[in-house]
Order: sequence, then C-alpha cells, then structure tokens
Amino acid sequence: MLTLHQQPDRSGRYQALRPFSFDEHLNVLCVYDTDLISAIFRSADFRINPFADHYRTIAERTGLDFKASIDTLDNIPFSKEGAEHRRLRSAMTKVVSDSARENIAGMEAFIDDLVRDIFVAGEEVDLMRQLARPVFHELFSRWLKVDQREFVKESNFSQVFDGAMSLNRRRKVNDSLADLRCAFAQRADRIPTTPEIAVAMNALGNDALTGSLVLSFWHVLEQHPEAKLSAVQFPPNLVATGVPFIERIANRDVEIGGMKVARDQKVRLVIDATSRQVSGEEADLFFGRGRHLCIGKPMTLSIWRSLARAVNRLPLRFTLGEIRLRSGDYAFNYPEFAGVRLHD
Repeated sequence: MLTLHQQPDRSGRYQALRPFSFDEHLNVLCVYDTDLISAIFRSADFRINPFADHYRTIAERTGLDFKASIDTLDNIPFSKEGAEHRRLRSAMTKVVSDSARENIAGMEAFIDDLVRDIFVAGEEVDLMRQLARPVFHELFSRWLKVDQREFVKESNFSQVFDGAMSLNRRRKVNDSLADLRCAFAQRADRIPTTPEIAVAMNALGNDALTGSLVLSFWHVLEQHPEAKLSAVQFPPNLVATGVPFIERIANRDVEIGGMKVARDQKVRLVIDATSRQVSGEEADLFFGRGRHLCIGKPMTLSIWRSLARAVNRLPLRFTLGEIRLRSGDYAFNYPEFAGVRLHD
C-alpha cells in the first residue's frame, strides 16, 4: 500500500477499496471516495498531520540534527491550525498575490517561448528537466524576486513530507533545506518575505507543481496517440496529481459519511483515486478544500492552460517514450524522466 499510488493498474484497486478501508500495515484509514474526502477537508473534526513533530521524535531518538527540516515544516501553513495557520497563510498569500496579473502574463510568455524552443522536430524532450523544472524556477524566481537557478542545485526538498523514507535520505533532504535557507538568507534584502517562508514555499511547490504538470501532460498525450499536437484536446484542469494523498487526524470520535473514526486516528485522503487519470471523472480535489485550500491554485491552473495553448500552436506529431517515477517515493508521484519524441 505504500506505493499503490505509483501502480499503473491502481484504478481497479481503488475501486475495490472504495469508499474507504483500514490499512493494518500503515494503521491508517484510507479514503477513496470523492464526496467523503471533500467532507473531511471541510470538517472541523479533523486536524492536520503535524509533520515537524515526526522529525522532532526522530531527532530525539537518533541524536541527529534535523533543524532545517523542522524549521521548514514549522513554516508551512497546512501543517498548522488556528492563528499560526492564518499567520503563515497570510505571509505566503502576500508573496503570491504581489504583481499577480503581471506574473500570469509573464509566465504565459515564458511558457510560449520555452515550448517553441524545445518542441522541435527530430528531438526528444524530457518533460521534467526541460519543461516542468524551468517553469517552476521561473515562477518562484518571479515570486521571490531572486533567480533561483543561480543557487538551487538539488531539488529534493519536497521529500521532507515523506514520512517513510530512510534515515540517510532524510539527512540529504535536511542538508538541501539548510543550503536553501542559507542561500535565501544571503539574499534577505531582495526577497519579499523571510528566508524560512521562502524555503517553505519551495518545499510545498516543487514536487507538487512539477509532478502534476508532467503527469497531466503525459496522460493527455496518451489519449491522442495519432494526433498532431495542434489537435490534442487539453482539458482546462489538471488530470493527474503529483500529490497522491493528504492526511488528517480525528479530533474526537466521529462518524462521517458512514465511516466511524476514533479520536486521534490518522486518515489518509487518497486524492489520486479521484483524479481524471484514474477515475475518468473530474473531482477538483487536487488543491484541497476549505481552510487549507492551496494558495497556488490560480497560478497552477493558469500555467497548465498556458502550456496547452502553446502546445496547440504546434503542427508536430509525437511519440511517447519512457516515463520513470522516482523510486522509493512514498509521498509523491514524481517523474524523474518523461521522454517525448517530436516528428514533422
């Protein structure tokens, strides 16, 4: 069950498990039903999973320094509730909303130029390295007012959310977060927020944005095997997600949607099961609901639609090559490589 979200045939498995099931290995109630997931998102009877506390426990047990990971998670809105959640959300919203129209227009122009440069007949495009990652760095460089391409060398920082990864991997992620925080601190007079918030935004956005873009793009192309890019019909919303699940914890004994949940029971909301890629339907749960609705939703959808328009201008044909997900990943659907060959 740890990597069910990465299995190509998971649709049938999800269907068999709906609306929910208890995973004895994980000791988690897993929810696969769209309406039930939405209800839990909105319910005050469930709280967030305190990611930083998990690292504090590991640090106490091992004597290892995970300060960078703890500081990052302590500055992420959806890992907090109440006043602290509102404070952090407000800080990130201020960054994202500044020059929003200008940034949307700038991102559309950037994507148009990028697609024209890399989608060339006779070439193979790696959708992650050549498309999604440049889009991510352009967006965050605009938001944070510094060119991240100058100092971001390792992009593993979103894996700080992975509760099941090995200790060695955790240490590498912690080192990357420490380096990133140092880089922003050196540029503190230029960024529009604190170094801690800048790092937290990167951790939140990296794998979620790039993974969702690549997987959605790949799935849409799969549905048009004989078409030219100009004839591919892109839906207005993402069809796959790089964030397969989100977890909540029950505040009290509660029954919701026919599911009984004991106080302090962890509940895994399997967003991947509601995706158009898997279910054939559009649930619009990728960005959450209620008080923890993703701040980056408008920009993400704008980027997706800009990408669709740019690709639809091209008369090229394509052949899908290899797509390879990051191994040992228990928190994300992250394509390390996704190759598309272009033809006249």
